[in-house]
Amino acid sequence: MHDSKLIRYLKILDEAELKRLLYFLKSPFYNANPHILKLYMLLRPEHPGFNSPKLTRERLFKKLFRDRVYDHQKMLNLMSDFTQLLEKYMIALQLEKEEDMQDQLLLTSFGERPEGYAAFEKTAERIGQKRDALPYRDTGYYRWKFQLGQQYFNHPATDKFELSKDRYDDAMEQLDRWFILEKLLLSCEMKAREKPLSEEYEIWLLPEIRAGLPHYPMQDAITGVYLEMLDLLEKEEPDSYYRLKALFMENLARFTRQQQQNVLQSLINYTIREGNRGNKPFLQENLALYRLGLESGLFQEGGLLNDMVYISVVNVANRAGETAWCGHFIRDFEPALEQSIRKDASALARALWLYACQKPEETMELLQKIEFLNIYYQIQARVLMIKVCFEAFRKDDHYQELVVSLADAFRQFLRRNKRVSRSQKEALLNFAHCVGQLAKWRTDPGFDRQKRVELKQEWNSLTPLYNKTWILQQTDQ
Repeated sequence: MHDSKLIRYLKILDEAELKRLLYFLKSPFYNANPHILKLYMLLRPEHPGFNSPKLTRERLFKKLFRDRVYDHQKMLNLMSDFTQLLEKYMIALQLEKEEDMQDQLLLTSFGERPEGYAAFEKTAERIGQKRDALPYRDTGYYRWKFQLGQQYFNHPATDKFELSKDRYDDAMEQLDRWFILEKLLLSCEMKAREKPLSEEYEIWLLPEIRAGLPHYPMQDAITGVYLEMLDLLEKEEPDSYYRLKALFMENLARFTRQQQQNVLQSLINYTIREGNRGNKPFLQENLALYRLGLESGLFQEGGLLNDMVYISVVNVANRAGETAWCGHFIRDFEPALEQSIRKDASALARALWLYACQKPEETMELLQKIEFLNIYYQIQARVLMIKVCFEAFRKDDHYQELVVSLADAFRQFLRRNKRVSRSQKEALLNFAHCVGQLAKWRTDPGFDRQKRVELKQEWNSLTPLYNKTWILQQTDQ
């Protein structure tokens, strides 16, 4: 019972949705089986966990059918019927949010009825005007406009000979714009994968689209933004970044939320790469973009903040020297984290912040108290512990054995773990190797200034290397 599809679906609903389900099941339009309503009333108190050991098919059947012997198939059929109704309920909930889909279904409903053509025409006109009044133009706009035209053209009662040439030109233009925007967006996503994943894509018609757009103006800022995104991904030049950022900021209100998220992430990715290359001004750029996303709510979904974004903001703020702001951020946004990962995410964030505030003892104490379950957190915690201990070793040689041991253990952890990507694993293994070697050589009397210079040059060219800037700083000290 606990693993049934019915229980899994009920767990998905929040309290308000579960309450509304009662009215849905009471409606004779949807439900004519009173036992489904009774089953709902029996299950409702178990929300949200549904983990009571008393929650069995046999117990529920006895309460539903007091005078009958347990019938397994009958119980399965009842649960199946309830599950089907629950799926219809979830569709209804989603349809409430999808005004475009409601319009489309209403138009289709009128279009399928012989006497509904007048209503069909008026509805098509109303939907078109509503779409035109939107402040943005995205792929959804052009797709709906094109499909709306197709429904009108292909209706049996539409006199095609009365349709003007302009109507057909407009339809083709909507199709072209829909295709071009979708092509540019997907091209940006594919190009973003090429370098980090060592992939290469040949994108059909992309060169022709880029060459032809100057002769076919899209009149939409998002088109120029996608072109600049492609340019930034391919050239990785500051000029491309600043052009894209300017277009983004000037037209922010004209973009959909999804468009805003796509462009912002592209800008953030570039500033991260530049910051990792040692270009310090881009650390502030990176932090400013994250703050814009936080203030605009672009990182929150359903009121929740993704924990990867949470930790990334902490890392960036610390690297940019904004530790005071970072402390407030950790506290203020902790409640926005999903409850299941809140404790671990906030603990890792505080450890990173304590390290940035130059409080190594408190950092070590906190890391030793928490056993992180998330593999990403485990990696960050291990790296942080190695860095804290190595910096202590610079002042006290007694830490040498501990540093070497931590580096060796980290290498073994990475080699055993199959959930870490190959590229990330290579960078982290190189980090552990460099730390271990440096810990051994620092106490070697022959490790003179010349050898430090040679080692720094060697590691500077080592790719990929996690925390390369920190590693190179340690060779100087």
